[in-house]
Amino acid sequence: MNETKETTELLILQNVKKYFPVKDGKLLKAVDDVSFVVREAEVFGLVGESGCGKSTLGRLIVRLLEPTGGNIFFDGLDVIKAGGQELSRIRRGLQIIFQDPLASLNPRMRILDTIGEALVVNRIVSRSEVKDRVAGLLEKVGLDTDSFYRYPHEFSGGQRQRVCIARALAVNPRMIVADEPLSALDVSIQAQIINLLEDLQKDSGLAFVFISHNLLVMEHFSDNVAVMYLGRIVEMSATDELFKEPLHPYTEALLSAVLKPEVGEKGRRIILEGDVPSPVHIPSGCPFHPRCHKRLELCGKEVPVFRKARPDRWVACHLW
Repeated sequence: MNETKETTELLILQNVKKYFPVKDGKLLKAVDDVSFVVREAEVFGLVGESGCGKSTLGRLIVRLLEPTGGNIFFDGLDVIKAGGQELSRIRRGLQIIFQDPLASLNPRMRILDTIGEALVVNRIVSRSEVKDRVAGLLEKVGLDTDSFYRYPHEFSGGQRQRVCIARALAVNPRMIVADEPLSALDVSIQAQIINLLEDLQKDSGLAFVFISHNLLVMEHFSDNVAVMYLGRIVEMSATDELFKEPLHPYTEALLSAVLKPEVGEKGRRIILEGDVPSPVHIPSGCPFHPRCHKRLELCGKEVPVFRKARPDRWVACHLW
């Protein structure tokens, strides 16, 4: 894990919500009242089961989706209200890497054009300088200039993800939202990509919002971690503290599945009851209480407040 850095706040989320209307006038609460801060050069991890709202939150941050409520600020600019030059500045500074590299690349564009387009549109270099700049970006992500005139389908999954990383780096961003960038790749390739991202973070001082369900990768790469459940953050902490002693029963259950004997009650695997409830029909009280192995009578009646339990540790649980 990276050392904690005393740096300025780069990304601020305040009570962000995203609700989708469904049948019978009901709402699917994909993201519900999420707040956190990411500082310069920090790797901030978002972890949770599939369907918890991680990817939706990532798209809200880069304004691929419009929020239902709340505020998002990047480098002092209002992401939600920005338009024109302000929005262009935000999108140059705040890039995203998607989960499926093949789906995020235009199948009819060669790699030189895919990466070069961002350079020309944002007037970073002149057209005569594009080829040299793209060559430098490809070298940075471990690809050679033989890739210039190839199309996405001619690459392996790991190579395509490297192209996507090069495209994100083309505009010299200050932060990258990495939305499950490893899940579509083979395990051996995952290690290569995470090592590449780690090297880029150290060399360039990039900040990341790193979205993943892989706890081992999160432990290795992130400085701070937020655990999401049914659209809400239930625990937030420095990574080493969270892995050493999880405070929320949901976090404890997730970590017990990583097969580390020091995590969980006496090192045992904690099996959660039932399935994740529908975000359309969220249980009363604490949303996690129907599956919780430590639930109290109060848990089914009252929503726990997300509060500071210890210095720099936040949790939404009646036990705290």
